[in-house]
Amino acid sequence: MPADTLAQFNAHGRKVLKITDSQIVELASERYNGADKPTKNLIQSPHPPRLRCASNFALHHAECQKRLVDQLAAAAEGLEWRNCGLELSHAPACAPVRDAEVPKAGLVGFVFGSLAASAVYWIQKQREKRMQPSKASHPREWAVWTRLDRKRRGYVTRKDIRSLCYRFESDEHAEHLAQLLDPYGMDYITFRTFIRHFKAVQMMRQAARLKLWHRCCGIGVAGNVAGHMAQAGEAGQESHSAQKPAAIFVYYMPPHPYTVSDFQADKRRLEEFPVTYAVIDYPKLPGACKVQVEPELGLLVDIVYSKDRSKVDHLVPRRVAAFNDCSIRSLEGANKLSMKKNWGFGSKGISLRSFPLDGFGSGSFVDYLALVSYMKREGEVYQYSVKAPARNYLLFHQPLLDWIVEQINEQKDTDKWEEVWPQLHSADYPTSSWIALGAGEYTDYGSTHFLKPLDEIVVVVYDERLMPDGPDMKAVLNMFEDAPAPEGAVMLHQTFV
Repeated sequence: MPADTLAQFNAHGRKVLKITDSQIVELASERYNGADKPTKNLIQSPHPPRLRCASNFALHHAECQKRLVDQLAAAAEGLEWRNCGLELSHAPACAPVRDAEVPKAGLVGFVFGSLAASAVYWIQKQREKRMQPSKASHPREWAVWTRLDRKRRGYVTRKDIRSLCYRFESDEHAEHLAQLLDPYGMDYITFRTFIRHFKAVQMMRQAARLKLWHRCCGIGVAGNVAGHMAQAGEAGQESHSAQKPAAIFVYYMPPHPYTVSDFQADKRRLEEFPVTYAVIDYPKLPGACKVQVEPELGLLVDIVYSKDRSKVDHLVPRRVAAFNDCSIRSLEGANKLSMKKNWGFGSKGISLRSFPLDGFGSGSFVDYLALVSYMKREGEVYQYSVKAPARNYLLFHQPLLDWIVEQINEQKDTDKWEEVWPQLHSADYPTSSWIALGAGEYTDYGSTHFLKPLDEIVVVVYDERLMPDGPDMKAVLNMFEDAPAPEGAVMLHQTFV
């Protein structure tokens, strides 16, 4: 009889012994010279034998046959036989043909299963290590994360999340955001977890910004530093001899508070809120290139209208901050300066901290303020603009405020400039404005190097009485690490994404 009649495989791939009644009789007859009758009687008895394999060791088929017949013969004589992993016993109502059982398979399976699980776990950890999220893979998330993980521990706590909300004056979001990022109360939030829930962080930050900018518009002063517009490619060399700014422009005008639109596309270009604290988005506009930082003094003012609301009467200065009036230098089809100023979210930047003002006249606190900017590229830090005292603006103090009021009321739609008063009227008379007072001159490096993704910039407004020479390089490097600005300074740190 062929050997493979005894060794087969079941559906699960385990080796089993299968043999028919006639084959058992045939084997017994061959082995014991005709001893087939007791064997046949045993098979046909009310309690036939149960054939089991107690081991998964590979046995030669011939050896299996020999031991099988030996056990059958012994069972026929009423004996119990165990040898070399083959066992024959009387089990009621059991068929003569059964799958081989493997008592040691559980232990063997557990060992191999544990080894396989350990190998899979190790491979997964190595893969996660190689694919660890970083500034290069998630620059937007990284720009915000570094403001939380200032100690560079690789994780933050619920306290850090709450502090982020408090700094934005968004106390109502603090507990909800902490619970979302740390649902099990482990007080251990990794960058990977932060990325997974970054949309919620963005929503909190955007809601806080809009709350701070409620009924507030954005206006910029163009050409308030002699020679800047020539450097920016917006004017000829005559700007070096200018005696006053060229004009004003709008970079943000809030939508009418009582008009509801169901479609985002219905928003006009300057109604897109552009101001952020941590990032600058590269413009997606067709033909947009050559993007530059414009470090400026940002002035928050209250807008006071005439009694009949036919014009702006005067401006009341409230606070001063570091401002980045980031601009596109080359944009196809742009015939107005404002088109290069607002390309949507992430077009502008303003420091989270600001200086309060008790006046804006000559001899007041603003006379001692100066501004400077730096850029970090591939680990190297460069000074981007010349250190510029605010008192060097072509127009400053009350004359500047009076001139801005005049431009708001009377500026015409000519050349690259637009009317401003109709926009204020359409927005239902905003009550305040952040005014960018004008950018300073660039260094040789700044005038020839435009921003590209992963560049970082820092804009600093500082008190010259406390820092006569401006911030030293150690302080600047600390600002790029999101350390708090030194006493007497406010700063803006942004990453270009």
